[in-house]
Amino acid sequence: MTMRIPLLGEVPSGAVTSLACLLAFTVTACGGSDSDSKRRDEEQSKNPYLTQLSEKTCLGIFDEETVAEAKRHHGLKKVVVPRDGEDFAIKISLGMNKEMTSFKPEAGSPCGILDDSGRKKLFRITVNWGPKSFPTTDRKSGKSTSYSVRNTGDGKLTELLVDCQRPDLAEKSKDKKMLAFQVTLFDNVGLSDRADISILTKSAQRFTDLEDRLSCKNKVTYPAPDKVTLDTH
Repeated sequence: MTMRIPLLGEVPSGAVTSLACLLAFTVTACGGSDSDSKRRDEEQSKNPYLTQLSEKTCLGIFDEETVAEAKRHHGLKKVVVPRDGEDFAIKISLGMNKEMTSFKPEAGSPCGILDDSGRKKLFRITVNWGPKSFPTTDRKSGKSTSYSVRNTGDGKLTELLVDCQRPDLAEKSKDKKMLAFQVTLFDNVGLSDRADISILTKSAQRFTDLEDRLSCKNKVTYPAPDKVTLDTH
């Protein structure tokens, strides 16, 4: 089952007029003439994947504060969402509802973002069942989420484990254990921990909250990003 939606993050006339506009912190910082507007329209038609970083990018996984931080501290305004317009979250979650097996990272990527050149990976989000199970101590304390972070050679890897309990699928896992729903964010920009946690949380909510796509048998509660204590590796 696949549902077509408009190109994620697409804005009809948001192409860049100049390098100064590209590095501007706000959309309204640069003006332009009629010829500039025509040039923007032509550029947009040539490159339909040209987008602006906004709260609509990747179906709303960036909140207002995260977008402002990316623009203010990292100059990120124009980005590319390498997607074909299909809602991968639906396709992935339908498969997850049938079988609790780990996905290869490439097979479970509901969102990837490149820079405006289309070459550098800024963010990449992957989802899968496990390969980890949910921490026993967190479950005993009543938590249904567990966040951790570690630095990599290229950037930062932040991970969210969700205690989405599916006893009907547990017996199908490799070692008969119930795997946690895992969301991983590869952040090569260097956003704050709060921003990364927010992106992870909103990504996970798309699977667990919208239409009960993962059909968790238990209630999953997500904490506010500024209330999360990260487990640092």
